Amino acid sequence: MTDAHDVVDEIREGWAGLRPELDTAAIDVVGRVLRAAAVITRRGDEVLGLSGLGRGEFDILAALRRAGSPRSPGALRTVSLATGPATTKRLQALEARGLVVRTPNPHDGRGALIALTPEGERLIDEVFPQLLGVEAQLVAGIPPAELGAVVAALRLTVASVERA
Repeated sequence: MTDAHDVVDEIREGWAGLRPELDTAAIDVVGRVLRAAAVITRRGDEVLGLSGLGRGEFDILAALRRAGSPRSPGALRTVSLATGPATTKRLQALEARGLVVRTPNPHDGRGALIALTPEGERLIDEVFPQLLGVEAQLVAGIPPAELGAVVAALRLTVASVERA
């Protein structure tokens, strides 16, 4: 890892000068996670946009591809961390494009199951490697010997945030 001074350090220093009584230590983690997430999201959205997908739609297609079998809208909502209305809107857009198909759930007469169409499977199989390539470029600056420590620190960060 690098000990280089970055914009998050500058933000903390600015607050330390204005409000020295405040503990800004959380900004060390949160500020950097938010900055990294913004760049990762922007670059990923550029790749996904070339295929007419947003991140939420990609997440649904990827979840269906990984599952290998139809899933309920509720299960897809859980995976994508989206609200019910957002999931419904995404599913409608994917269905209109012929990427997913909705069928009645035989175990729940009121529910539906969502499955990839062959075109949806083809698209996710094409787009996912492209997105992985961009993400690999974005983290290529992390020395391989330190990657495990970074992953462990991020795992702790996510667990802390999700518990709170």
